[in-house]
Amino acid sequence: MKKYKKNIIHCCHLMDTFTRDPRVGISYSKVMREYYIDLIDSPAKQCAVYCPFCGDKLPSSVRDQYFEILEKEYQIDHPRYEEQAKRIPEEFKSDEWWKKRGL
Repeated sequence: MKKYKKNIIHCCHLMDTFTRDPRVGISYSKVMREYYIDLIDSPAKQCAVYCPFCGDKLPSSVRDQYFEILEKEYQIDHPRYEEQAKRIPEEFKSDEWWKKRGL
């Protein structure tokens, strides 16, 4: 049985440590609730489904819901276009939007 410390944000101490270390190619997107493994010598990233350290299944991405909500509630169908990006509410620039909706 795993014991978790209260101050650990991610699934385990190692994931918590390495997502904060810029020398390690693992990153976390609060907005999309996605973990990535950076690919060497490439701007590409590989989405991770399981923690490479403890083996726990990682939380599911909220990417689809992000785009659906922006389009349905705010009529933003291309959030990367500069004019539409300016209209994205602040809550969608962090994890606030999905936490607020209980996703």
